[in-house]
Amino acid sequence: MTRNRTKTRSANSVLAVTTVSHMMQHIFVGTSILFPLIMLDLGLNYTEFGIAIAVSSFAGGTLQVFFSVASRKIARHILLGLGNVLLSIGTFLTGFAHSFLEFLGARTVSNIGVAPQHPMGTAIVSERFDSKSVGRAIGIHYGLAYIGNIIGPLSMTFMVATLGWRNTLFVFAAPSLIVGLTVIWYLDEGGRRTQPNVEDKTSSLKSDLITLLKTKSVIPTILTQALLSGGTDLGIITTYTPLFLANALKLNVYGYTYGIMYTIGLVGGVVGPVLLGRYADKHGPLKTAAFSSFFALILVYLLPVYDSVNLVLPIHLFLLGLTSFALPTLLQAHLVSVTRSYNRDLVIGLFFTVVYAFSSLWSGVIGHIIDTYSSFTPAFLLMGTLGLMAFTMLVYQLRKLESKS
Repeated sequence: MTRNRTKTRSANSVLAVTTVSHMMQHIFVGTSILFPLIMLDLGLNYTEFGIAIAVSSFAGGTLQVFFSVASRKIARHILLGLGNVLLSIGTFLTGFAHSFLEFLGARTVSNIGVAPQHPMGTAIVSERFDSKSVGRAIGIHYGLAYIGNIIGPLSMTFMVATLGWRNTLFVFAAPSLIVGLTVIWYLDEGGRRTQPNVEDKTSSLKSDLITLLKTKSVIPTILTQALLSGGTDLGIITTYTPLFLANALKLNVYGYTYGIMYTIGLVGGVVGPVLLGRYADKHGPLKTAAFSSFFALILVYLLPVYDSVNLVLPIHLFLLGLTSFALPTLLQAHLVSVTRSYNRDLVIGLFFTVVYAFSSLWSGVIGHIIDTYSSFTPAFLLMGTLGLMAFTMLVYQLRKLESKS
């Protein structure tokens, strides 16, 4: 009965459930609005905070390839659902943290829970849509999931004033647990691990990895995202933007202005992947990524001009979210367009493993820079420069592709 029910799942319903799962990950990202309070309560400086974020992100990121390989033996929906359960546990434990090590440990559990989402979710979605619609589907998968970036900060802004940051995290641990169990039930593939082709049954991890590395655009695309992870990627933006608003622009973390300003940027992050994903289906994901990365790096370079809140700032943050949050979506759309079946799990797992490793490095470096100079300006200059280097790589790839066509 389960097998028959599963076979009738439509592509759109699978997209919807997988996207809700992804949304839980971004509600977790939205907890960054609590970072100023957590730093103050735990007595952390920027270097200690940056190390905690870096180490926990690295631990979760390096496991993405593990989950990609595990999907050959364990059903994708099981891995995806268990990830949400671990995320719930990690969020709950963060509420009990009273020291640097306890915060680091809880964040590590959370990030391990996040690890299966990108390789499993992207592979599940991409196999349900053809090459003409996969960019739109992945854009929707990411864009709507980024609503979690809005739900989290807005809800937490209202809740933290009365509950405190610890109880707020306890409340937000529940949805991921519920969604994790739902994913395991709803996306049950009736015993199938994926939808492999006949020839996939004779492939091995070694042969698939060799094939993957021989695909010419794979390594340059992953290296591009490695640079973006320290420049204009959503991870670095959502980590340091709330700290910039609270500590550089002196916004009250309990006030509505702080929450609204940060949320406006996150709204741009919802619009960007959906809008630019549709554009990418017509004009190509790499060309769209180059366009998006150029505007994102300019916007990061311009952040230091603000010394207080004004009417331009929310527009600036909206456009930064729109352009920066779409970048990993666009690069993934390109990667899944040049790979198939199990290699899609593998390439996305490799993509995010490298990205999280570099993101962890950049998080620590940027935190140390802010501490050293007591200013966000040199940090934003470094971020913009990394974005410029990524843009240059994208332009180089585009020229190579155009020269072959």
